[in-house]
Amino acid sequence: MRLSTLLLALLLATPAPARAEGNPWVPFADGPDLVILHTNDTHAHLEPYDRKELRSVGGIARRATMIRQARKQFGDKLLVVDAGDTFQGTPVFNFFRGKADYEAMDAAGYEATTVGNHDLDEGLDNLKTQIKGRSMRLISSNLVDATTRKPVFGADWVVERGGNRIGIFGVIGEVSAWQSIARKHRKGLDVLPAAETARRKAQELRAKGCKTILMLSHSGFEEDQALAAAVPGIDLIIGGHSHTRVDHPKEVRCGTWTTLVAQAFQWGEYLGRIELDLAPDGHIQAHNGFLVPVAGDTPEAEDVATLVKGYTSRIEIAMGEVVGQAPQGLSTDGKYDRECGLGRWASDIVRQTTGAEIAFLNAGGLRASINPGPVHVGDIYQVFPFENTLVTLSMTGSQLRRLLGLVARREAGLLYMSGATALLGDGKVEEVLVGGKPLQDGRVYRVATIDYLAQANDKYTTFSEATQFKDQGILLRDAIIDWVRKHPKASEPQGIRLQVRSWPAKS
Repeated sequence: MRLSTLLLALLLATPAPARAEGNPWVPFADGPDLVILHTNDTHAHLEPYDRKELRSVGGIARRATMIRQARKQFGDKLLVVDAGDTFQGTPVFNFFRGKADYEAMDAAGYEATTVGNHDLDEGLDNLKTQIKGRSMRLISSNLVDATTRKPVFGADWVVERGGNRIGIFGVIGEVSAWQSIARKHRKGLDVLPAAETARRKAQELRAKGCKTILMLSHSGFEEDQALAAAVPGIDLIIGGHSHTRVDHPKEVRCGTWTTLVAQAFQWGEYLGRIELDLAPDGHIQAHNGFLVPVAGDTPEAEDVATLVKGYTSRIEIAMGEVVGQAPQGLSTDGKYDRECGLGRWASDIVRQTTGAEIAFLNAGGLRASINPGPVHVGDIYQVFPFENTLVTLSMTGSQLRRLLGLVARREAGLLYMSGATALLGDGKVEEVLVGGKPLQDGRVYRVATIDYLAQANDKYTTFSEATQFKDQGILLRDAIIDWVRKHPKASEPQGIRLQVRSWPAKS
């Protein structure tokens, strides 16, 4: 028996009395009272995928097998949930807009999820369409209609598990996640403060007789910990958005109250599992929590694999076309803190395609690396899944300096530049060169970017000051594919464009 198969068998069987150093196993005399399986940020990764150090990881048909095995073992003590961003990330979403994802999750045995920012990438009407008729519930307590102030999806769910009454509610973080949604898709919606919502929902659910309170959060691990430290009464937060690998749930104190905060990395590479021993009043008195690898030798549930294949087979010929070669690959390693080769390469393509002097792309728009070897159309779809178009606009030197100031102060994420270089240090813009010459504050520069940034989304507010906005009508993804067809050997450009001497200290 291979190691990963053995590990899966052990984790799905009755627990052994000891585990990794620093997180000892807590034996339960009569087994757990409640077992929760969870994922987050699966991003349309329905099929297994490869990454540099591992081959064939993830896949919802494998998760379905693991869920069914756990349900057979634990019966009505099992709860299966997700923390949002099911949509966007592979061509499956681009072609089927989330239908394949929710249908597969239903078939696999998921019971509830919450709204992530990317679940609104095709707008609210699409999200409503895709969840309609599903057994799985979409729970969001603080995403509301801007006029009526009422939640647009179910605000909570009360469920019995193993004789325990559990109250579940969901939030989307108003800081990072909400502001990452394109402005056009926020129209008609609003988000209530997460902490206030959490405090109110915990009280409401306890008033309904719920003894254990679970919050599904798409806010990020840091925001979840901050909320847990400020709001008592929540037993467990299962989160997403930051793609954080939390090997064991973190205990966060709020006075005498303790909340567990968990997250299971990304793309369905792991299935989080939390076993709870509950006191008569429903509070957690002991817990075991860990991540189970969705490994290559985990058998697939045949019905779910067939369902997924019914979608992917319809696009595999187009996605399998080889358009070029990347002998060394194009990496996104460290993309949020320092420049990566793929970002430099892509921003060069944007500048040269549009004829602009300077081009900008955001780190958050680079969704995957390109592995060494042939470059397929599907690879480029995974890197650039969004329906973003190229735009050109005019910005003065002083506006460009203010834009880079947002990055320097970490008020907005890292930008990738072509045609310019900049030196940032301790929250300040120290030097900017355009075409090798110092930036002139009063001069107007022709800039290229994507429509998402040009509309001042994701905290890049300075773009709203630009003039002569022109949408080129070309999808970024299509521009990249066309470029690779014409220049079939893709390699990382050398030289740092945005150099950071030091980031400002966190407050």
